[in-house]
Amino acid sequence: MMRKLGFYYQNGVPKRLPITGRRVLVVRGMPGVGKTTLAKVVFHKIKHFFQGSRGGCSFLEDVRHEFARAGGLSLQNRLIRELKGGGLCLEVKSSTEGTAAIPNMFHKKRVLILLDDVDVDDDDVVAEKPTWFGEGSVIILTTRKRHVIDFYRNQGPEQNQGNLIEDHEVLPLDGDHALQLFYKHAFPQSPFYEPDFPRDLPREVYENLSSDITCAVEYLPLSIEMAGRHLREKSYDHWKETLAALRRRPKECVRIILKKHLDSLSDYQNARNIFLDIACFFTGVEMTIPRYMWTALEWEPRENVDLLENMSLLRKGEENEFLMHNQLKLLGRQLVIDENPDNPEGRSRLWDHQDVQTMLHQMRYWQGTNKVKALRVASNFNQDGDALFDRLWNLRFLELDNVDISGGRENILPNLKWLDWCGCKNNGQLFAFGMEGLVILNLSSSPIQLTLQQWRQLMQRAPRLEVLSLKGCTWAQASMEIPASRLLKCLILEGCLHLELNTANSNFENLVSFNMKGCKWVNDLPRALSSMTALKELLLDGTSIKTLQFEEGALPVLETLSARDCEELREVTDSIGFLKNLKKLFLRGCNQLNTLPHVFGELGQLEEMDLSDTLISELPPCVKHCERLQVLKMACTFVEEFPEAIEALKELKELDFTCASLKGICNITRLFSLRILRLKGTEISRVLIRDATQFCLHILELDPGVDEFIWIARSED
Repeated sequence: MMRKLGFYYQNGVPKRLPITGRRVLVVRGMPGVGKTTLAKVVFHKIKHFFQGSRGGCSFLEDVRHEFARAGGLSLQNRLIRELKGGGLCLEVKSSTEGTAAIPNMFHKKRVLILLDDVDVDDDDVVAEKPTWFGEGSVIILTTRKRHVIDFYRNQGPEQNQGNLIEDHEVLPLDGDHALQLFYKHAFPQSPFYEPDFPRDLPREVYENLSSDITCAVEYLPLSIEMAGRHLREKSYDHWKETLAALRRRPKECVRIILKKHLDSLSDYQNARNIFLDIACFFTGVEMTIPRYMWTALEWEPRENVDLLENMSLLRKGEENEFLMHNQLKLLGRQLVIDENPDNPEGRSRLWDHQDVQTMLHQMRYWQGTNKVKALRVASNFNQDGDALFDRLWNLRFLELDNVDISGGRENILPNLKWLDWCGCKNNGQLFAFGMEGLVILNLSSSPIQLTLQQWRQLMQRAPRLEVLSLKGCTWAQASMEIPASRLLKCLILEGCLHLELNTANSNFENLVSFNMKGCKWVNDLPRALSSMTALKELLLDGTSIKTLQFEEGALPVLETLSARDCEELREVTDSIGFLKNLKKLFLRGCNQLNTLPHVFGELGQLEEMDLSDTLISELPPCVKHCERLQVLKMACTFVEEFPEAIEALKELKELDFTCASLKGICNITRLFSLRILRLKGTEISRVLIRDATQFCLHILELDPGVDEFIWIARSED
C-alpha cells in the first residue's frame, strides 16, 4: 500500500520515491473489514511529508453521512481550513463556489487528503479531480463501492496524464488469524495460541464453537473483537445462543454483536451517555476536553471511558483522540433516533442538518423542549433569531460551525456547559449566551476581537470556565492580555501565529494544560510559568523557543513537556532536573539540539522520551537512574554505540534506535519487559538476548545484516 502511494522504507523510516504527478488510492472492502484503520495508519506515517508552508493535510471522516447530512459545503470548508493549517481563512458560501475555490487555492500545494467512507457522488465536491491539487499530492479514499475508482479512471487523459490511480482491496482475515484475534479478546489472560477455555466441557467443544463464531461473522475484525469481548467469562449456553442468533440473521451479524454489547451498558447510564455523546459528536476529538463537561455533569468520565475502552466500544488514537468504528458510531446514533423516530425535538441529541432545521422550524409553533441536550448546527443553517435557541431549556452542548445568529435576547441557554463556536464573528452575539454554568468555550478560527475590558467581562460572566480555546485565531493583535479565571484549567493558543501574550497580570494558578503549538512568537518561556503550580502539560511544538530553562520550584507537578519540531532549540539546561514529576519528554525534530544535560538521572518519574531527528550523539550515563522509563525513541540521531545505561532500565517496553550510525553489539539481556525493538538500518552486528523463556518481543525490526542473534543463559550474566 505504501508503494502504491510512492513511499518505501529505508532504515525503518518512510521515504518518498522521486515521483511526479499525483497519486489516488481507493481502499475498498466490506464494512468492518478494517479499511479506515489501515488508511489512518498510512495517513499518520506519511503526513509529515506534506506539512509546512507549501503543503497541507486533511482527514475527513464519515464523508458519506456528512454529505447526506449537510451537503458538500461543510466538507469543503473543513477541507480548506485543514489544508490551510487551521487558521482563519476563506469560508465558501456554496458548493459551486467551493469547487472553484479549492483548485484555485491548492493547485500549487502538495497535499495529503484522506476521505473516509465515500460514495461515488461524495468526493466530487472536495476532490473531484487530482489536478485540483499540486504535483506530488496524495488522495486516499475508503469506500464500500467498487465503482468509486472508475470515477477517477474515467476522467480522461487530460486529467489522468502523469497521475496514478490505484486500487487496494482489504480482505477479511483468514481462519487462523481470525481465531487468534477471537482468542485474544475472549481469553485476555492467556496467550492467544493457548487459550484458557472453561473446564466444564472438552476443549474441542470450545475450539469448534470459536471457529463457528468467527465464520458466522464472516471473519471481519470488528465483529470478531466484539464477539470475543461479549463472550468473555460467559457460559456455554450463552455461547450457543449467540451463535444461533448469528446464524439466523447472517446479514445482520455485526449489528447483533454490537447491540448485545451495547445492551450491557443498561446498568451504566453515565457510560451510556458518554458513549452516545462520542458517537454523535466527539469521534476524532482530543479526549481531554469533553471530560471537563462530563465531570461538571458528574458522569465520572475517568471510570466510564475506561469501561468503554475495556468493552472495545472505544479506542484512543495516536493523538489521544476518541476513535470509534463507523458501525459502532452509526448504531449509537440509531439509538438516539429511536428515542423519537418521527419528531427530532423528542431526541436527546441532534447532529443531522435536516433534523435541526425541522426542529427549529416546528419550534415556532410551540413553547420549546426539555428533551434536546446536545445540538450541532452546520454552516448552511438558516435562522433569523436567537429566540428559538432560547426554547431549548436543557441544552448543555451547542456546536455552531460558522453560524451567524441574530436577535436581541440576553442570557439565552443558561444551562449551557459547552459552547463550541468556530468562526464566531460578532462580540454581541457571543455575549448573548448565558455563561453562568459554562465550562468550555471554543472560539477557534474566529475573527472576533476582544478588548481587555471585554475579556474581563467574559471571565466575570463565566466564573466556572475551565477550558478556553483560541486555536487558529490569527486576528490577535501584537499584544494581548488574558485575565484568566482562577478555575481555568486548559488554555489553547495553538496556531495564534502573531500573538505576543502578556501573562504578567493573569492568574493561572489552577491551569493544568497550556498549548502554544505553532506560536512562532514564543522564543522564551512565558514568565507566568513560575506561578502555574498546577500545570501538568506544556506544549511548545513548533515554537521559536531557543532554550529550555526552568526556575527551581516552578512547575512542581508537570508531567508532559513537548517541544517537537522547535527548529531554534539548541539547549536543554540542567534546570530540567527541577521537573521531578516529569513523565513524558518529547523533543523529536529539534534539529539544532546536539547534547543533553547530565541531570536526567534526577527525572525519576520519566516514563517516555522521544529524542528522534535530533543531532544528539550520546545518551548521558545517568539515564540509568530513570528506572521507570518505558519508551525510548532515538531514531535518526547520531548515536554510534548502544548505550550501556539502557541495560539498567528494567521497565523499558519500547526501544527505537533506527540510526544509520549505530554499530557494534546490542545487549538487551536484562530488559525483561521489552516488547518492541527497532534496529533497522543500523550496523549492529550482534544482539544479545536472555534465554527464550524471558524473551517476549512483540515487534522486532532488524536488518538481514545482523549476523548473530545470541541467547544468553542466566548463568552468564
